Amino acid sequence: MSEPTESKASAGKAIITFARGWQTLVATRSLGRRGVEVVTGDEYAMTAASFSRYSVADFRYPNPTQEPEAFLDRLEQVVLEHKPDDGTPYVLMPIHKETYLIARHRERFEPHIRVPIPQIEHIAQVHNKGTLAAYAIQQSLPTPRTWMPENMAHFDSIASEVELPAFVKLREAASGVGIRKVDTLDELKSTFAEFVDHFKLKEADYPIIQQGVPGQDYCVTTLFDRGTMAASMTYRGLRAFPAERGATVMRETVEAPEMERIAAELLGSLGWHGVAQLDFRWEGTPEATPYLIEVNPRFFGGLIQSVESGWDYPWLLFQLAAQGHIDPVETTRTDVRTETPILAFFATLQEIAESEGHMAALRDSWQGVKQEFREGSKRQSVRKLFHSIKEYADVKARARKVKRLLEDHKDNIYDVLSRDDPLAALGVLYPLAVFLRHGKVNLELITGEGGSGSDDD
Repeated sequence: MSEPTESKASAGKAIITFARGWQTLVATRSLGRRGVEVVTGDEYAMTAASFSRYSVADFRYPNPTQEPEAFLDRLEQVVLEHKPDDGTPYVLMPIHKETYLIARHRERFEPHIRVPIPQIEHIAQVHNKGTLAAYAIQQSLPTPRTWMPENMAHFDSIASEVELPAFVKLREAASGVGIRKVDTLDELKSTFAEFVDHFKLKEADYPIIQQGVPGQDYCVTTLFDRGTMAASMTYRGLRAFPAERGATVMRETVEAPEMERIAAELLGSLGWHGVAQLDFRWEGTPEATPYLIEVNPRFFGGLIQSVESGWDYPWLLFQLAAQGHIDPVETTRTDVRTETPILAFFATLQEIAESEGHMAALRDSWQGVKQEFREGSKRQSVRKLFHSIKEYADVKARARKVKRLLEDHKDNIYDVLSRDDPLAALGVLYPLAVFLRHGKVNLELITGEGGSGSDDD
């Protein structure tokens, strides 16, 4: 991992929230290595960032969703406790969903600390997947066809019009929570009803439905200075966990000027200020259209990819808040791969397991052969059966695929592991313990999305 030389003199002080997030650890290290004194906070103890040598102090706060006033009171108290009395640059840097609450009540903090985050009106415009889709259509930006049911009667009337496969999505969620792919009309109906019931949604918050589009996942990362895009870079998602609906857990840097142009047009027209990440689906060819999927109006899970590639957004944002401008991004790399520990390996294991699905294909082909024999046409089905047998029986080919998948982890840079900051890796123990106990990963602990954060979520 590339590690900037530490500065001896204090470059300022920062209060950072959501200390359990691995992107928060990246931000803490980024600022700490440049001499910024970082104070980290979270509702949980034993977080990765709080274990970091670059966290000079840490604090706990109430759940910002369940107890917003108590959260704001506690954060304001911490801001006042750590406020420098010598004019040293002092920056509040929220990382996750608490960004929106702080943006809504920024007047409580701005007399004491700089708050380089977007206006709440701008956040609301793009964070809600329904309003984002409507805005993108209005601006003639490419986005998948979207259906926005107003109530159950409206949903029933349009369900048969939905082009499948499609995705049912909560309007306000991220990191793979509240999104499910549906391939049949029955799946669409049952999933929509399940989301409404499980998340106790009011009609105004009913899920949207988006047509599935071909391609791979691309993430455009940006920093805006009052409507002007000051920095941008793009990475491609190589693995997600869970597959098809989860957060990206293995990444590589790519060049994507068209997607970055769309990002500049979308957020620039709003007068955006601060960081944001935009998700696209793209087939990767010059003639293919990149489709805008969603916007994360805050720091993002793949922050390590940007930092290691030369776009050090935490430091750039601190500079923007402290001095009103940023130093130009000059030294960058496009040969970087990063991954999220544990989850990236789970994604690989999942892909290996799915490659064993040839047995199911073999059974399906055999059923097809029997059907074809009954109907008097044999040739095509027999050909499919022998093809399935060949694929399943080719043990060497399957072994080569497994080896290739495992080799994808070689030389990758990890979100958590660092030679100069080893104790931060202890932050992995909590979600790992949950996995060992319950046999599944509680993504809410890491992403802050989903339910109450209980072990069963």
